[in-house]
Amino acid sequence: RAILYKDQCNKISHNVLFIMAFIYNKERGIFMDKPIGVFDSGIGGLTVLEKVHELLPNENYIYLADFKNNPYGIKSQKEIEKIVINNAILLEKMGAKLIIIACNTASLYVESIRKSVKIPVIEVIEKTCEKACRTSENAKIGVIATQMTIENGRYETYINEKNKESFGIKCSEFVDYIENKFSDVEFGRTLVQEKIRPLKDKNIDTLIYGCTHFSLLEDKIKEVLGDINYIDCGSSIAPFVKEVLIKNNLINDEKTEGIIKAYVTKDLLGFRRKLNLFNLKIKTIEEV
Repeated sequence: RAILYKDQCNKISHNVLFIMAFIYNKERGIFMDKPIGVFDSGIGGLTVLEKVHELLPNENYIYLADFKNNPYGIKSQKEIEKIVINNAILLEKMGAKLIIIACNTASLYVESIRKSVKIPVIEVIEKTCEKACRTSENAKIGVIATQMTIENGRYETYINEKNKESFGIKCSEFVDYIENKFSDVEFGRTLVQEKIRPLKDKNIDTLIYGCTHFSLLEDKIKEVLGDINYIDCGSSIAPFVKEVLIKNNLINDEKTEGIIKAYVTKDLLGFRRKLNLFNLKIKTIEEV
């Protein structure tokens, strides 16, 4: 009788464990299938999404283009903080399992965002700095970014802490050009030459695109600065995104390619027109 009782207990324990494991794996699977949320003030963040998707094609993504509040870089700190927190909360409500702040100006408020949501949040500045400092051989690094990002000094501080010299240039005008006048090639070429020519005399061997929009101007920038190292935020953070997903047991192990959905806070048609600049298949686009 004792042996029979023990055998029945073992069967019950086994069944309980099996059910618990089934429930855990089902819930875990549902959560792993949830999308990665990415946001920016416009199309610049798509340069980040492009690189992350390249590395993690099986993940699902939701992209938020906040045209309504574009550009961030010329607003007050209080305004930007409120805007970016609201964007992160919206992505979390949409079911995001992780948020990428695909904007350097917004990344300055990463701690405020982390306090406002319950999911992992990744910013773009630190990993971009790390890659630039590893890459530079002559310890002279240029940074082009919006007014807010340059004045905040985070890039300069990080680079100087690594015993390297930084040279920052405010290029907020580039955002307006990319978002609104990108088809005017000659205007863009003149604008880029005027803004970044001072870097030519600094003997930099590495340039950081301190705004996610700016890698879209790489051909024009190379005409001025030539054969140096160009560091963009997307390729800098993509491996870290994968690392965070694995660490938090969030990686999607589905073998099929994921789905990308996009949302805009304004100018849906304008967003559609600009998608040909990117190697991304976006399934749906909606205004929120």
